[in-house]
Amino acid sequence: MKSKVGLLRLLDVYARNDIKCTFYFTGELAGMVPEAVELVAEHGHDVGCHGYDHFHDRAFDDMNLDEQIFELRKAKNILEGIAGKISDFRAPALRINESTIRALEKTGFTTDSSIASQRFDGSLTFGSKRKLKWLVAPRYPYYLSYDSVVKKGGS
Repeated sequence: MKSKVGLLRLLDVYARNDIKCTFYFTGELAGMVPEAVELVAEHGHDVGCHGYDHFHDRAFDDMNLDEQIFELRKAKNILEGIAGKISDFRAPALRINESTIRALEKTGFTTDSSIASQRFDGSLTFGSKRKLKWLVAPRYPYYLSYDSVVKKGGS
């Protein structure tokens, strides 16, 4: 399997350079290739959730709170069945809305890295108009506002 060879090479590079990071998996991919998730966890890296799948019609910024909770639970159940407890999230295509904050809290996630304030390619990707808000987002880690995902708040 080519993907396993590539992943092993990447994990080897990280090990040689004493680098630890978070690998974000969709629940769908984790279900199809659980050994990839196991390898990442066995090498001491964090396993994060990247939603259930990457379909455009299920982008988090287009879903309401209940739909997001459903998708997050579905993905988290698969991932935690393989890697144990997970708490990190990054949305497919980095698309979230203000409901995402509450959905993440309700499903036990404690970190989100979906706002990429220093990336200027967001306007060139799907969901681009909504990503223009990134330009005003803080550049360092912050607690999201319940009213705006690109502002500091109390979540």
